[in-house]
Amino acid sequence: MIALLITACVLGFVYSAAPGAVNTEALRRGLQRGFAATFLVQLGALLGDLMWAIIGLTGVALVFHFVPVQIILGIAGVTFLLRMAWLSFLDARKSIDLKLDSSKKEQRDFITGIIFSLANPFGIAFWGGIGGGFATHIASMPLIDKLLFLFLGFSVGAFAWCIGISVLVAWSRKFIGEKLLRGIFTVSSLAMAYFALEMLWTLIHTTLYPLFSHRLRVKASH
Repeated sequence: MIALLITACVLGFVYSAAPGAVNTEALRRGLQRGFAATFLVQLGALLGDLMWAIIGLTGVALVFHFVPVQIILGIAGVTFLLRMAWLSFLDARKSIDLKLDSSKKEQRDFITGIIFSLANPFGIAFWGGIGGGFATHIASMPLIDKLLFLFLGFSVGAFAWCIGISVLVAWSRKFIGEKLLRGIFTVSSLAMAYFALEMLWTLIHTTLYPLFSHRLRVKASH
């Protein structure tokens, strides 16, 4: 039981620490506005991950196997990432106030984190496949107990990453000037555009191309 909990904590930490759109955006906002901005983006993303966990571990993920649902999610994710890339690019072109910090901004940070997480289809694959298989094959205890410990351990590990990265970003702000921050924002916009194009390629390669190929084969057979 303890081994399962520890392993789940490590899994949650590594999953959250993986390079991606969430950490890119959390870094960008945190360097501009401090601990709260980074933490709220990460916390929102954690909530989104837990939503995917509930969906994936309860079998509701079967809904997402329908091609129309996959296409809608993919397009929404690509559009959102491209929008964030554009906003980051615009931020790199205007004056940056390193002392800016408002509750309205922070509220959007939290919501942005949730959207980032929910817009990432990998959450479905992870919890519907890797997460469920992980819980099923570890330890000799009832399945529901395994899933609860997996859920709890993952949450603790992911939350530890939220705190750790937020503290690190807040501490590093003292070494960041406006010019360097603009450069980071530019790199952030390019990274976000890359994640969007990667998601688009995945959508085309795994969903749209097989769909059209199948339809062409059906027409050819008739």
